[in-house]
Amino acid sequence: MRVSLFLLLVIGVVLVTTEFPALSAEKDGRKAEMKRLLPLKVEDYKTDGKDEFYDRQTTFRYMDGAAELYRSYAFKLLLVRRYLKSGHPSLLVELFDMGSSEDAFGIFSYQTEEEEVGIGQGSDYGGGLLRFWKGNYFANIFAERETPATRKDILTLGEAIAKNIKKKGSKPKLIQFLPEEGLSQGTIRYFHLHQVLNHHYFISHDNILNLGARTNAIFATYPFSGEKSKTFLLLIQYPDQKQSEKTFKSFVKAYIPEADSSVAIRIENNKWTKAQLHKQYVIVVFDAPDNGKTEELIKITQTHLERRRP
Repeated sequence: MRVSLFLLLVIGVVLVTTEFPALSAEKDGRKAEMKRLLPLKVEDYKTDGKDEFYDRQTTFRYMDGAAELYRSYAFKLLLVRRYLKSGHPSLLVELFDMGSSEDAFGIFSYQTEEEEVGIGQGSDYGGGLLRFWKGNYFANIFAERETPATRKDILTLGEAIAKNIKKKGSKPKLIQFLPEEGLSQGTIRYFHLHQVLNHHYFISHDNILNLGARTNAIFATYPFSGEKSKTFLLLIQYPDQKQSEKTFKSFVKAYIPEADSSVAIRIENNKWTKAQLHKQYVIVVFDAPDNGKTEELIKITQTHLERRRP
């Protein structure tokens, strides 16, 4: 029986009107929770009362090109609030609901090169900018103009916000599989897309590792004692073994076509590289000083994957 166009339109309207309130209520709930996390006053700083919210669709209006970085994670909502104090530069807070604690850590890990100041579950302060994560949240706090007093003001505000976030989160489970010896903890990066990997270590303009929203990846640095250069380890978890096997074959063919997939190979920079398939995981070591270190990192990672099952 043919359904009339009018009936289809009516059904569509009913679906929209029944689904939209639920989505709206969820977003309103997120907004209310985020507003609660930011204090109205910290010492002599007071909010200007002009909170701004941005979601995945509208965040481009606020941060233009940088929005893609946050959207590469499970980012849900951004709250922007400005604090004013007479005779002092204003402070700006950007509080992101990242959808999960793993992705809150992930966006924090994108750049951790400054001073750890003990705020939240991980923090980074430098140049008048405080970055920290806790639970599902990631925050940037910075001054409109840096002065000798702004560091104290920024850290005080950050501590107040972190205290209001009651629930702690977990770091990505992939971290437990990394070899501990020689690992530089501050260099651990967690991500999903190949653009982020290329920022840390350029592989290819093409997505030859088939990274996407359903892949989880860890990139870590090993500055081995006595070596001037750094060795890197990449661990990727795919949704299933079929995808990891397909990716492993295509990656070896594209990146190290001259290599036997079972052994490490010395590349143009005179360093060693090896890729290894392990069930639904692909492990890659880049720039190792010798074949021994390459094999050691691969073997330890595989052992951890076996013994510390996800």
